[in-house]
Amino acid sequence: MAQTFSLPDDEDRVRSALTRAFQSAHANFLLGSGASVPAIPVAGAVEQEIAALFAEGRDEAANRRLVAFLRSVQEPTNALIQRTTLPANEETIANYVELLKFLDTMLSERRTRLLPTHTTIFTTNYDLFVEAACSRHAGVILNDGFNRGPALDGRAEYSSGSFFTTVFNVGHVYQYRVEVPCINLIKLHGSLSWVKSAEIVTCSFTARTAPTDDADHADVERYIEETAVVLPQATKHRTSVMEQTYYDLFRIYANELDKENSLLIAFGFSFSDDHILHVTRRALRNPTMLLVVFAFDAPAAQSLGEKFSAHNNVVIITNGDDPLTFAAFNAVLSRSVPTSRPR
Repeated sequence: MAQTFSLPDDEDRVRSALTRAFQSAHANFLLGSGASVPAIPVAGAVEQEIAALFAEGRDEAANRRLVAFLRSVQEPTNALIQRTTLPANEETIANYVELLKFLDTMLSERRTRLLPTHTTIFTTNYDLFVEAACSRHAGVILNDGFNRGPALDGRAEYSSGSFFTTVFNVGHVYQYRVEVPCINLIKLHGSLSWVKSAEIVTCSFTARTAPTDDADHADVERYIEETAVVLPQATKHRTSVMEQTYYDLFRIYANELDKENSLLIAFGFSFSDDHILHVTRRALRNPTMLLVVFAFDAPAAQSLGEKFSAHNNVVIITNGDDPLTFAAFNAVLSRSVPTSRPR
């Protein structure tokens, strides 16, 4: 069964385990809606609410609830695109910046060169906070899946194959060859920056206005149709398999977890998404995989323990009686940096 550790009592054990894992494992991260708090409220039971409305045949009410959810993500995202300063956005960006700094250090400080010098952030979030944080930490190379070649029409085409690209620095004189640390950003449910264009997905960092509560239903349906994300509704997972882009991303998620000595660290994610939960449980059959989940509070830890009760390669971390915030998560990671040389 899953083990549960509580901070700060078990912090030394947690830090020691994470430090070893970061040195020898294929490290991956899974971020859910809790990571973008306070800028964006957690999704909560919105998927179940929308699914219930569709099941009752109340399609218009379901679509309006769906747009209300999307609006809560669209408005803070518009502020990022338009460079408008919002206190909640700034706090959220600062949390993501600290995470990127840790990932950059972790990749640079590894003692082994047997592992690739990259890590992957999987996220179900539609927002652009990782991209915004990257612009404030210039040392990070972020691969968001778009091929930004010299296209005359300015389009950047999405290709899941780009996540398998490795970048090297080569010396001009001695021809040394050093792999450059890179962070892959894989948005399992799409992004508000994605645009459906014929048979491809392109990128556009353009602010959009979500329909208001009293908008015509035709406008509501048009906005939903034009939004290139996997929507929280009853048909969500059929959509993710039917559309090649989403199928490829979930295949990458499953393949990464199936590697020998795979590590998945989850934060802000409750595993209430049935598709991701199923893929993760199946991956846990790999005895060399380790799943470390940071639970927001005691009820969340209990729920996670029940979901992974059949697996002994799962560790759940709580913050005692206090909520486990993004800042607390970053603090644990920062104290677990693998060190390759004296400081």
